[in-house]
Order: sequence, then C-alpha cells, then structure tokens
Amino acid sequence: MRVVIAKKLLSTVGGSEMFARALDRELRALGHEVTLVGMRPVWSRPGIAGDARSVYLPVRGGRVGAAIDGLLPTTLVRDEDLRRAVHGADVVHSLAREWAGALERAARAEGAAFVETPLVHPGQPFSGDGPRDMARYRRDDAVIALTEWEASWYREHGVANVHVTGVGPNIGTVPPLRREMSTILFVGRKERYKGYRALRDAARLVWAERPDARFVAIGQPAWNAFLSPAPRDDRWTEQGVASEEEKAAAFARATIFAMPSEHETFGHTYLEAWMARLPVIAGDIAPLREVVREGVDGLHARNEPRAIANAILALLRDPERATRMGEAGHQRAMSDFTWAAVATRTESAYRAAIIARTASGAGSLV
Repeated sequence: MRVVIAKKLLSTVGGSEMFARALDRELRALGHEVTLVGMRPVWSRPGIAGDARSVYLPVRGGRVGAAIDGLLPTTLVRDEDLRRAVHGADVVHSLAREWAGALERAARAEGAAFVETPLVHPGQPFSGDGPRDMARYRRDDAVIALTEWEASWYREHGVANVHVTGVGPNIGTVPPLRREMSTILFVGRKERYKGYRALRDAARLVWAERPDARFVAIGQPAWNAFLSPAPRDDRWTEQGVASEEEKAAAFARATIFAMPSEHETFGHTYLEAWMARLPVIAGDIAPLREVVREGVDGLHARNEPRAIANAILALLRDPERATRMGEAGHQRAMSDFTWAAVATRTESAYRAAIIARTASGAGSLV
C-alpha cells in the first residue's frame, strides 16, 4: 500500500508532528511505502531534513506566506503541488486538519482514499467542530479517532466511517536516573488550556503544606508568555523546548506528572509519564477520563489551582498509592498503547477506507 501522510509542520517538536513520524516508521515496518508531506518552513525547525521519504512544499506568498501558514489555520499550498505530492497514493492521510480541504481535493482528483485524523477539541476556537469540518468528516473514507469518546462524538454528528487507534509514547527508553523526591513535572505547550497557568498558582498552595515540593515545566511558551512571567522561586524551574532525550531524563527524575488540560484528544504525554512509571494528574474531561483511569493510574483535576493542588498533595501524602498508580499506568501503556499497535489499527482503517471509497464509486466531492 502506498500511503501519503500530510502534516503541515513536520518537525520533531509537537505531539502531532511526532505522531506523523511514528506512523511513518511503523507503517514502513509493516511493509508499506510511506511519504511524509509538509510545508517548506520559513524558519529552522528541529527535525526538518532533506530525506528522500519527505516532501516539503512551498506555499503562496513566499516567506511571508510560509510564516502565515505556519501560524494560522490557513491553506496557502497550491492544489497542483499537492496533487503531484499524492500522485500514485492508495491512501492520503491528513493529520490535524491542516490543509484538509485541499488534501481532500487532491486525493479525490488522484483517485486515492482520503483519511483524516482531525484531533478535534470541541468548544475550543478553530477546534475542528465547525459546519465545513463536519461536512468533510461525513465525506471522508475514514475518520480516525484517538478515543472511544471521540469516536462517539463523530458518530453522534453523522460520521459513519470512524475508527479508533489511540497513540503511542514519543519517548522509548527512560534512563535509569535517581528520582528527585516531591518533584512535579509538566511537559507540553505552556498554554492556559493545558493547565500550565493553573499549575503555577497551585504550586503556591502546595508549598503551604509541602515546602519541599519542586516543579519543573518543559515546553514551548505561549505567544503571550511575557504578560505573565513564571514564579520567581528556586523551587520552580522553567525549561523551553527539549529533545526527546532531555524529556526522558526529566520523566525519569520526577515524582508526579501533571497536565490538567481542559482540551485534549488523548494526551500522549500521559503515556510518556507511564513509561517512567509516574502517576499522572490529568484534566477532568471526557476523553481523559477514558485514557486515565481515576484512582488506578492517575487522578483527574479541574483546570483550577485548588483542584490541582489537592490532587498533587493527595499523591505526595501517599507515596505507596502513587507508586501503584505509576506501575498500573506503565502496564497499560505497554499493553495497549505501543506505536506498533497503533500502526496495526491504522492499517486496518486504511484498508476499510479503500473499500469505502470503492463502494462509493470514487467518493466525488459534493
């Protein structure tokens, strides 16, 4: 099977970017021919390479257009360039809705099945739940959801061809480093919706009872980070974008992982925490209540300081319970959420998409 996986930005930074690269690797291991298609970036990004398996397309407007298309939900790539990139593919797989409309047109024109992993965050701006998005999902030969909750959401909105794959962790091995006791780790984009701001306020509440607690926050700052600087306290450590090796070391040293996000399709960093046998504190939202089992491999907390502080303190007060949660999460990650398993489920979705396209008579756009 020849597969094109399209992701606007194909760096090694970001969950969906790593998703694309992991699928590329694992589908190749299953014997498929895979091409990654992305945008030729205007600025240097980690992982952008000139390998023969990746195609980087220019966009209209040159450097200015590339900057706009890299930051906004726009589609400045040319249809003819996309058609050339997907020519000969059996399946065109769009990740994160980027260029989705143009990719669908290219796939239909070239006779390929069109598959989408929309990564919808219902209720969030530009989240993929608008009328045009919903109409496209209904036309897709397959829509890939990451959780059963997400799949049910699509089906409730009239989408028929839905498959659930989950994701895998973006770190493989965790180095055998010594734990740093009472250390709470955050890894992700430092956005309000991820729980980063509330975690900062929660730290002060935690310190009132546990002055020994330390916090480490790793990830890309929000665009408006200068308006709200991080706590000026030796017990709070800020770090920017980190390599996978640096993140693995941070997970190995931590005691608790906390990312109480209020918008998430899955949250692959919970899997990475479980790879390091850490208990996790996840957001109290439907998809994360499916991923993280309350009281089994983690806790849920609303995206507000007191709830987050209470969850942290509960785990710090009972280290044996925290250890059991981390072990349970590790077992679940190793059994249910490996990239090899995700690729096998994705392969099945591709085959179903080809059958659906054939049955619909090439699935013309309407």
